[in-house]
Amino acid sequence: MPLSLIAKECEKHHHFMPQVNPTENSAQRRVWTHALRLHRRILALIRLPGTYLSFLLGIFISRIGDALYTLAIPWISYELTRSALVMSSVYAVSVLPVVLFGPIIGVLVDHLPRKKLMMATDLTRAACVAMIPALHLLGVLQVWHLFAISFCLSILNLLFDVAFVAAVPHLAPGKESLTRANAAEKLAAQLSELIGPILAGLAIAALGGYNALWIDTLTFGATFLTLLKMPSMGTTVAVASFSKVIRGMKDGLHWLVTNRLNISLSLQAMVGNFGYSAAFGVLMYYQLDTLHLTSQQSSLNYALLGAGGLLGTLAVVPLEKRLRRGVLIPILLTVGMMGFTLIVWNRYWLMPGIAFGIVSLCNIGWNTLVQSLRQETVPPDMLGRVLGFSRMFTRLAMPLGAMTGAFLSARYGPAAVFALAASAKLVEILIALCSPIRRM
Repeated sequence: MPLSLIAKECEKHHHFMPQVNPTENSAQRRVWTHALRLHRRILALIRLPGTYLSFLLGIFISRIGDALYTLAIPWISYELTRSALVMSSVYAVSVLPVVLFGPIIGVLVDHLPRKKLMMATDLTRAACVAMIPALHLLGVLQVWHLFAISFCLSILNLLFDVAFVAAVPHLAPGKESLTRANAAEKLAAQLSELIGPILAGLAIAALGGYNALWIDTLTFGATFLTLLKMPSMGTTVAVASFSKVIRGMKDGLHWLVTNRLNISLSLQAMVGNFGYSAAFGVLMYYQLDTLHLTSQQSSLNYALLGAGGLLGTLAVVPLEKRLRRGVLIPILLTVGMMGFTLIVWNRYWLMPGIAFGIVSLCNIGWNTLVQSLRQETVPPDMLGRVLGFSRMFTRLAMPLGAMTGAFLSARYGPAAVFALAASAKLVEILIALCSPIRRM
């Protein structure tokens, strides 16, 4: 039976939610009421086409491996150099290709078969990740290898992500389905970020940071196998000449910069990415060098990021029904600003996870709403190109943010970096209140 039908039957008969006796006390009634609401929210997210849900299952497994990579790479960088600057530089290099190649990738996504593109990307990403433990086994791994591999993986990740976002309207058609489909994708991502760091901490403790990456290599097979069974993801037209590539890039850029709503969202994301990159770039260094945490403790903090994002995915759909997007977006950003403020003043060992979990709740909710807005407002045949330029602009600030965070951390300590990130959230709020976003 398709999962969507199972979801309907479960909701119809309340299989998992026993009826509450009216004579029970009010506290019990409130508990069951909240549980029932949460249950229905999850059912609403999975009431989607079976092909889309099976694809999300593959993405969920693959992103568990991504969470392992996210934890292992800064750990490996720290082991090799003991330098916050190098750790932030690796992170900065990993986002640089988005700035350099985003528009070209957008054209490729609009003109090449998306299914085959994502399958080829998965195989290449697995090979790149496998190179790190392989080079370590040979005894030749150096820091520059991490820079090169991170650079290549960033290009491949961008290619896969843009192709996926452009394919969602074909896998879950209908305006009403888009927010649910995007929220379901964020739910899968956040569940993986909740589970992944815990497994990563255990894997690094048992196998070491290098050998743990073999697990990440294997997880790419999950999306590859699900893609084999997927239908076509939109009509594509082969690029005939270099002039068509340039023309396509110009069309995407022109559409983005002349649409006030979308360019406002891109500007907002650029400011937010600057602050978040500065903070995230020093997060592992802060945990290892300032708080002196173990790999297991650090993994728990990273797991809390996933927990916060999970709450964001569950909350965004019902919140969108009650509040206009123009009201909801500033509220989410205010919550994120509070999260960064917490970590400035408190050095409790779980505070990095608590603070970044709150920020993650804000960011995932914002990303879900904005991704749906892009898919609703951008013409389908231009979605890849517009997304390519949008990501180029929004990621432009990430290398600068990461390097700024590294220098601020070295001179004034990580608390100054977290204060900078909180200030960036404040600027995002002002943009939301002073742009077409407020009318959504």
